[in-house]
Amino acid sequence: MDGREDLLMVSIETEQDWRRIQQNISTALLARLDRQLATEQSGDKGVLLPHIHQFLESLFEIARPKIRINGCITEVPCGDEDELERFDEALDRHIWSLSDQRLKWDKEIAGHRRTRPGEIERALLKSLAQHHMSDMDVAEDPSTYHELMPKQLGCELEQTLLGAISLAPQLAQSIASQHARTTKIKPVSAEVKALKS
Repeated sequence: MDGREDLLMVSIETEQDWRRIQQNISTALLARLDRQLATEQSGDKGVLLPHIHQFLESLFEIARPKIRINGCITEVPCGDEDELERFDEALDRHIWSLSDQRLKWDKEIAGHRRTRPGEIERALLKSLAQHHMSDMDVAEDPSTYHELMPKQLGCELEQTLLGAISLAPQLAQSIASQHARTTKIKPVSAEVKALKS
């Protein structure tokens, strides 16, 4: 159904409510007729009543297709109200709004799944670069450890720690040279395997 058509519909809970509305309109029209006849003191009510009833019937016939009773568009009055399941329009709107919300969240999650891995990768690379830079700074300047050492350390422990610190620059150089050697050996290994086959 088109959204514009839906706006033109009048929602009524039950068939009894529709009958009560019809009764109220009929009563109001007949009361108006009585007041009009009382002020003019002319005309016969008996002559006008069939025309009034015909007008009311045609009015309700015209209005019937634009009325939604219990969620159903009924052009013909329902025979048995018990057969119709009660339609809760507020619940229906709530369900649709939850569905729209779910679609919105699914879209947002899908967007995060596309962007978050790149953000995490950049953050990890940045932290690794910072960590590598701090390692290189420590390897170049072992005096910073002297400032960090507490004064209460034993002499033997202090000597061991200083020995380990002095080995750090050599270890950094050794790691760099070993890394260079492994990058050189990979192509050589591939060539040897190619020659064997």
